Amino acid sequence: MSRTILDMSISLDGFIAGPHETVDHGLGDGGQRLHDWGMPRDATGAYLEGGLGDVDAEMMAAYESVGASVCGRGTVDPAGGWGGEAYGGPPVFIYARRPPAPGELRWPKFTYIQTIEEAIGAAKEAAGDADVVVQGAGTGQAALTAGLLDEIQLHVVPLLLRDGRRLFDLPGGAPIDLDLVQVRQGVALHLRYAVGRSH
Repeated sequence: MSRTILDMSISLDGFIAGPHETVDHGLGDGGQRLHDWGMPRDATGAYLEGGLGDVDAEMMAAYESVGASVCGRGTVDPAGGWGGEAYGGPPVFIYARRPPAPGELRWPKFTYIQTIEEAIGAAKEAAGDADVVVQGAGTGQAALTAGLLDEIQLHVVPLLLRDGRRLFDLPGGAPIDLDLVQVRQGVALHLRYAVGRSH
Protein backbone atom coordinates (compact mmCIF):
# COMPACT_ATOMS: atom_id res chain seq x y z
CA MET A 1 0.00 0.00 0.00
CA SER A 2 1.31 3.44 -0.95
CA ARG A 3 2.48 5.70 1.87
CA THR A 4 3.23 9.42 1.88
CA ILE A 5 6.48 9.89 3.81
CA LEU A 6 8.32 13.04 4.83
CA ASP A 7 11.95 11.96 4.47
CA MET A 8 14.73 14.28 5.65
CA SER A 9 18.28 14.33 6.92
CA ILE A 10 18.45 16.50 10.02
CA SER A 11 20.96 17.68 12.60
CA LEU A 12 20.50 16.69 16.22
CA ASP A 13 19.34 20.24 16.98
CA GLY A 14 16.66 20.15 14.29
CA PHE A 15 18.13 21.86 11.22
CA ILE A 16 17.96 20.61 7.63
CA ALA A 17 20.27 23.32 6.27
CA GLY A 18 22.86 25.62 7.74
CA PRO A 19 22.77 29.44 7.74
CA HIS A 20 23.39 31.62 4.67
CA GLU A 21 21.39 29.58 2.14
CA THR A 22 21.32 30.77 -1.45
CA VAL A 23 20.40 29.06 -4.73
CA ASP A 24 24.12 28.42 -5.26
CA HIS A 25 24.66 27.39 -1.64
CA GLY A 26 21.43 25.51 -1.05
CA LEU A 27 22.33 23.68 2.15
CA GLY A 28 23.92 26.73 3.78
CA ASP A 29 27.08 26.71 5.83
CA GLY A 30 27.85 23.17 7.01
CA GLY A 31 24.58 21.76 5.70
CA GLN A 32 26.19 19.39 3.20
CA ARG A 33 27.45 17.36 6.17
CA LEU A 34 23.85 16.29 6.82
CA HIS A 35 24.01 14.07 3.74
CA ASP A 36 27.45 12.54 4.20
CA TRP A 37 25.86 9.46 5.81
CA GLY A 38 24.47 8.47 2.40
CA MET A 39 26.71 10.38 -0.01
CA PRO A 40 30.20 10.40 1.54
CA ARG A 41 32.85 12.74 0.21
CA ASP A 42 36.63 12.84 0.27
CA ALA A 43 38.75 15.68 1.69
CA THR A 44 38.30 17.71 -1.52
CA GLY A 45 34.51 17.42 -1.37
CA ALA A 46 34.26 14.94 -4.28
CA TYR A 47 31.69 12.19 -3.83
CA LEU A 48 33.03 8.71 -3.14
CA GLU A 49 31.73 5.55 -4.75
CA GLY A 50 30.53 2.98 -2.22
CA GLY A 51 31.96 2.96 1.25
CA LEU A 52 28.62 2.93 3.03
CA GLY A 53 27.91 0.63 5.95
CA ASP A 54 25.13 -1.93 5.58
CA VAL A 55 22.39 0.09 7.30
CA ASP A 56 23.14 3.36 5.52
CA ALA A 57 23.39 1.52 2.18
CA GLU A 58 19.97 -0.07 2.78
CA MET A 59 18.45 3.32 3.56
CA MET A 60 19.87 4.79 0.36
CA ALA A 61 18.75 1.80 -1.72
CA ALA A 62 15.16 2.33 -0.55
CA TYR A 63 14.99 5.53 -2.63
CA GLU A 64 15.15 3.40 -5.78
CA SER A 65 11.62 2.12 -5.14
CA VAL A 66 10.01 5.54 -4.59
CA GLY A 67 7.11 6.12 -6.96
CA ALA A 68 7.04 9.93 -6.93
CA SER A 69 8.22 12.86 -4.86
CA VAL A 70 6.83 16.20 -3.74
CA CYS A 71 9.11 19.07 -2.81
CA GLY A 72 9.32 22.84 -2.92
CA ARG A 73 11.41 25.15 -5.03
CA GLY A 74 13.71 25.73 -2.06
CA THR A 75 14.70 22.07 -2.34
CA VAL A 76 14.88 21.53 -6.08
CA ASP A 77 16.31 24.84 -7.33
CA PRO A 78 19.56 24.73 -5.30
CA ALA A 79 19.96 21.07 -6.34
CA GLY A 80 19.98 22.13 -9.98
CA GLY A 81 16.90 20.05 -10.71
CA TRP A 82 18.98 16.94 -9.89
CA GLY A 83 20.51 17.06 -13.32
CA GLY A 84 17.90 19.22 -15.05
CA GLU A 85 17.17 17.79 -18.49
CA ALA A 86 19.20 14.70 -17.56
CA TYR A 87 17.04 13.91 -14.51
CA GLY A 88 15.89 10.31 -14.78
CA GLY A 89 14.27 9.60 -11.43
CA PRO A 90 10.61 9.20 -10.46
CA PRO A 91 8.08 11.96 -11.24
CA VAL A 92 8.58 15.13 -9.18
CA PHE A 93 5.73 17.44 -8.23
CA ILE A 94 6.86 20.85 -7.04
CA TYR A 95 4.64 22.56 -4.49
CA ALA A 96 4.93 26.16 -5.65
CA ARG A 97 2.32 28.58 -4.34
CA ARG A 98 3.02 30.70 -7.40
CA PRO A 99 4.33 29.47 -10.75
CA PRO A 100 7.87 30.50 -11.71
CA ALA A 101 7.95 33.90 -13.38
CA PRO A 102 9.65 34.36 -16.76
CA GLY A 103 13.39 34.16 -16.23
CA GLU A 104 13.16 32.24 -12.94
CA LEU A 105 14.49 28.71 -12.65
CA ARG A 106 12.04 26.15 -13.98
CA TRP A 107 12.82 22.48 -14.48
CA PRO A 108 10.87 21.17 -17.49
CA LYS A 109 10.73 17.55 -16.33
CA PHE A 110 8.91 18.56 -13.14
CA THR A 111 5.26 19.51 -12.59
CA TYR A 112 4.54 22.74 -10.69
CA ILE A 113 1.35 22.67 -8.59
CA GLN A 114 0.02 25.46 -6.40
CA THR A 115 -1.66 23.58 -3.54
CA ILE A 116 -0.18 20.87 -1.33
CA GLU A 117 -3.35 18.80 -1.63
CA GLU A 118 -3.17 18.75 -5.43
CA ALA A 119 0.59 18.14 -5.43
CA ILE A 120 0.34 15.09 -3.18
CA GLY A 121 -2.77 13.85 -4.97
CA ALA A 122 -0.99 13.99 -8.32
CA ALA A 123 2.08 12.30 -6.86
CA LYS A 124 0.01 9.47 -5.38
CA GLU A 125 -1.72 8.93 -8.72
CA ALA A 126 1.64 8.81 -10.51
CA ALA A 127 3.18 6.50 -7.89
CA GLY A 128 0.44 3.86 -7.96
CA ASP A 129 1.22 1.37 -5.20
CA ALA A 130 4.71 2.81 -4.58
CA ASP A 131 5.51 5.32 -1.87
CA VAL A 132 5.49 9.10 -2.27
CA VAL A 133 8.40 10.93 -0.64
CA VAL A 134 7.92 14.50 0.58
CA GLN A 135 11.01 16.67 1.05
CA GLY A 136 11.73 20.20 2.23
CA ALA A 137 10.77 22.24 5.27
CA GLY A 138 7.93 24.30 3.81
CA THR A 139 6.47 21.40 1.85
CA GLY A 140 6.78 19.02 4.78
CA GLN A 141 5.14 21.48 7.17
CA ALA A 142 2.30 22.12 4.72
CA ALA A 143 1.69 18.38 4.24
CA LEU A 144 1.80 17.70 7.97
CA THR A 145 -0.56 20.59 8.77
CA ALA A 146 -2.97 19.40 6.07
CA GLY A 147 -3.00 15.87 7.51
CA LEU A 148 -1.51 14.35 4.35
CA LEU A 149 1.48 12.48 5.81
CA ASP A 150 1.39 8.82 6.79
CA GLU A 151 4.95 8.69 8.11
CA ILE A 152 7.99 10.80 8.95
CA GLN A 153 11.45 9.36 8.37
CA LEU A 154 14.39 11.24 9.82
CA HIS A 155 18.09 10.54 9.29
CA VAL A 156 19.51 12.16 12.43
CA VAL A 157 23.14 13.17 11.98
CA PRO A 158 25.40 13.56 15.04
CA LEU A 159 25.95 17.25 14.37
CA LEU A 160 24.83 20.49 16.03
CA LEU A 161 24.46 23.09 13.28
CA ARG A 162 23.30 25.72 15.82
CA ASP A 163 21.58 27.83 13.16
CA GLY A 164 19.89 27.49 9.79
CA ARG A 165 16.58 26.19 8.52
CA ARG A 166 14.48 24.16 10.93
CA LEU A 167 12.39 21.27 9.67
CA PHE A 168 9.62 21.65 12.23
CA ASP A 169 8.93 25.36 12.54
CA LEU A 170 5.20 24.83 12.76
CA PRO A 171 2.60 27.42 13.77
CA GLY A 172 0.76 26.91 17.04
CA GLY A 173 -1.94 24.30 17.19
CA ALA A 174 -2.80 20.94 18.63
CA PRO A 175 0.06 18.50 19.31
CA ILE A 176 0.51 15.71 16.77
CA ASP A 177 1.17 12.20 18.04
CA LEU A 178 3.94 10.14 16.43
CA ASP A 179 4.33 6.38 16.87
CA LEU A 180 7.84 4.98 16.53
CA VAL A 181 7.89 2.34 13.77
CA GLN A 182 11.58 1.67 13.20
CA VAL A 183 15.04 2.55 14.51
CA ARG A 184 18.20 1.75 12.54
CA GLN A 185 21.71 2.81 13.51
CA GLY A 186 24.26 3.66 10.86
CA VAL A 187 26.41 6.76 10.57
CA ALA A 188 23.06 8.50 11.02
CA LEU A 189 20.32 7.33 13.36
CA HIS A 190 17.42 6.43 11.06
CA LEU A 191 14.04 6.93 12.72
CA ARG A 192 10.64 6.22 11.19
CA TYR A 193 7.37 7.35 12.77
CA ALA A 194 3.73 6.84 11.88
CA VAL A 195 1.84 10.11 12.04
CA GLY A 196 -1.07 9.97 14.47
CA ARG A 197 -3.87 12.38 15.06
CA SER A 198 -3.79 15.89 16.47
CA HIS A 199 -5.03 16.54 20.03
